[in-house]
Amino acid sequence: MNTPLKTKIYMLSILIVGFVSLATAVYNLPFEKLDFYFLVLCCFTIGVSSRMTLEIPRFKSHIAVSDTFIFLALLLYGGKIAIVLAAVEAFCSSWRFCNKKITVLFNAAAMAFSTTLVVVVLKSFGLYNDIKSDTYGDNFNNFFVTLSVMALTQFLANTTFAAVYGALKSEKPLWETWKTKYAWTFITYFVGAVSAGALVKATEHIGFGVVLATFPIIFFVYLTYRMYMRNVEMATSQAEQAESHARVLEEQSAALRESEERFRSAFNYAPIGIALVSPDGRWLKVNHALSEILGYTEEDFLAADFQSMLFREDLGDTLIKLHELLTGKILTCQLEQRYVHKTGKTVWACWSVSTASDVNEKRPNLIFQIQDITDKKSAEEKLQHEATHDALTRLPNRAYFMTRLAQALANSQSNPQYKVSVLFIDLDRFKVVNDSLGHLIGDELLIGISERLRECLRPNDIVARLGGDEFTILVEGKYETSEVARIAERLKEKFAQPFDLSGHEIYSSASIGILHVSEKHLAPEDVMRDADTAMYQAKRAGKACHEVFNENMHVAVKKALQLETDLRRAIERDELSVFYQPIHSLESGALQGFEALARWQHREFGVLSPDKFIPLAEEINLIDRLGEQILRKACSQMRFFKDAAFADSALTLSVNLSCKQFAQKNLVSKIKQILDETEFSPNRLKLEITETVFFEHREKAIEMLCQLSEFGIEMYIDDFGTGYSNLSYLMQLPISTLKIDRSFISPITEDGKNTEIVETIVLLARNLGMKVIAEGVETAAQIEQLKKLNCEGAQGFYFSRPMNYEELRRFLNEKNGASPTAPESKFEDVSVVMTVQ
Repeated sequence: MNTPLKTKIYMLSILIVGFVSLATAVYNLPFEKLDFYFLVLCCFTIGVSSRMTLEIPRFKSHIAVSDTFIFLALLLYGGKIAIVLAAVEAFCSSWRFCNKKITVLFNAAAMAFSTTLVVVVLKSFGLYNDIKSDTYGDNFNNFFVTLSVMALTQFLANTTFAAVYGALKSEKPLWETWKTKYAWTFITYFVGAVSAGALVKATEHIGFGVVLATFPIIFFVYLTYRMYMRNVEMATSQAEQAESHARVLEEQSAALRESEERFRSAFNYAPIGIALVSPDGRWLKVNHALSEILGYTEEDFLAADFQSMLFREDLGDTLIKLHELLTGKILTCQLEQRYVHKTGKTVWACWSVSTASDVNEKRPNLIFQIQDITDKKSAEEKLQHEATHDALTRLPNRAYFMTRLAQALANSQSNPQYKVSVLFIDLDRFKVVNDSLGHLIGDELLIGISERLRECLRPNDIVARLGGDEFTILVEGKYETSEVARIAERLKEKFAQPFDLSGHEIYSSASIGILHVSEKHLAPEDVMRDADTAMYQAKRAGKACHEVFNENMHVAVKKALQLETDLRRAIERDELSVFYQPIHSLESGALQGFEALARWQHREFGVLSPDKFIPLAEEINLIDRLGEQILRKACSQMRFFKDAAFADSALTLSVNLSCKQFAQKNLVSKIKQILDETEFSPNRLKLEITETVFFEHREKAIEMLCQLSEFGIEMYIDDFGTGYSNLSYLMQLPISTLKIDRSFISPITEDGKNTEIVETIVLLARNLGMKVIAEGVETAAQIEQLKKLNCEGAQGFYFSRPMNYEELRRFLNEKNGASPTAPESKFEDVSVVMTVQ
């Protein structure tokens, strides 16, 4: 139940009981006793004495003098009349100083109820009959007891009613409320009762007129008592005020002492350095933490100034901030500074400063707060280094390089004399080292290369690792462009020396692209793009060299990008075609076969030969699909080999396989699938490979080639002598024919010179039980010399240019003389070769 509701219930209860008491008194009122004297007493009680109130010191409450006359009415006229008079007096008195009607009624009811209780108590002790019969007059003891019971009962009743009401409203304990506010008022009730008794005694001897005579006396006593109470109140208030001031002063003094002690303790034992510094920089007071941070004793500090302990590079900004602080421009400031420790080491500190006013000083002193952040700075520098440097080589990384490059470009744009150049370095065949010796050796090689790169730089140049096996060098400032070329030459000289890596002696080389920044290079991305272009041009030029970027390279790159996009689309749409070139027997002159040459009819660049797009297909991982398309198309077009007219000719088809195709796990099954789909006999198919297959795929290539050979497919070595020279693979691979590259045929003259290499290859093939076919034959003199060397076959422009499928059928018809399906008996063998390298 909430407090307001409890209060209302309590007040309603008092109202009911009080008005019941009042109604009962009115109903039993002895009207015969009401005389003129009572009327005078009633008027004086209600009209005058109710206005004579005494304020309770230290409390917002009042006590009326009318209690005396109510007690007098009780003694002279009985309880019923006293109850009514008490209720009416309380109503009138409350009406004057209270605006709430419920409170006025409550006070009247409480007074009626308390007076009723007085009557009940008197009756209980047998004292009420004495009042009615006036028998108390001769017995002073009984009379005094009666007065005391009246005073005590009225006191307890009134104060209890008031205390309960106050406790409910303030939510404080009842006993505490009664004891604090009302216990001391008993003297008032007792004085009132004794005064009423005295008036009764006086009326017995002198008459009722004495009551009228005592009114002025009571009034002056009241005034005197009121003045006394006011003096008491003033004295009490002054005493309380003095006591309060003394208590405040004592508390302030204690707080000041405690504050000073806390400040002294906080200053001396604070975890950060704190110091009091004069405006000119002299240390005035320092704490223990500052001594530990900088290593100086307190005496050392007091004999010096802070400027002598600060780094000279940081002194300028510090003095500017202090000037702004002392002139009132700023209230506080904070900086990161470097101090010199007593041992000479550098101490990074977070420095905060504010002013400390002193009434004895014209300029305020300064409070320094110095926090040691050396470990934090070291951690930040470590994180910054890790974020901007490669973990393996400890070189700057791409992010750092691009930032430095952007700064260099900004310098060059603001200063025409400021030059910027970039060397883009890509290691040649680094993947071979990783694949053959493992990534640990590869990492060692990268570390060794990074060390040699550093050795080739000028003091202000930086080298960075972009990632993988790519490095860059930034050259900036005032220099001759020839210096950049000399850096590239020094790099090549360094790379020419072998690396000793865990017992492995490894040679490495690099392709280097050089870019000299021009006005067209506005962003770091522009620079890196063109440097990368120059590097790829160096790779195409044969690797282990450097190329300087020019605009033609950019055009070539755009053309290559366009070519890549078009090649993807052409392969997706199966737009590549096959041309065929005859292969003849040099012994009989008969047509021995055809070599199939892949061709691409480009909408912008015309007909493209394999050397224009096969390397690109290998680079973008489309060589597998391209090779399958060409093999399927050639086998489909040459299906007429199984016709009756060609059944006895033993015509065969040769297809060149790219080295990259051997990375397929299902290469053998793919070839078999194509032969099944095109119904082409494997005995008529010959596959051409280059020597690089053996070195890049080794056992895997040998296994695949043996499986194909067991299936009935013969193997040729194409471009023999131009690749890696290791004759042991010829003993391991199932090879039936060697094809001599055109580079060895072209130098042969009419008088038979320059035939030594060809003669060596023919002799080697004969000793190994293999045949030889010469490529790129263009003159009759070359034919005669090849015949003398006992070379079995040849092909080239001397016999025929490459033909498409329709031209091939017409060629066969002309050779046959009539039917397109009836070749001459001299057709010994037809070989179709798809050139993909």
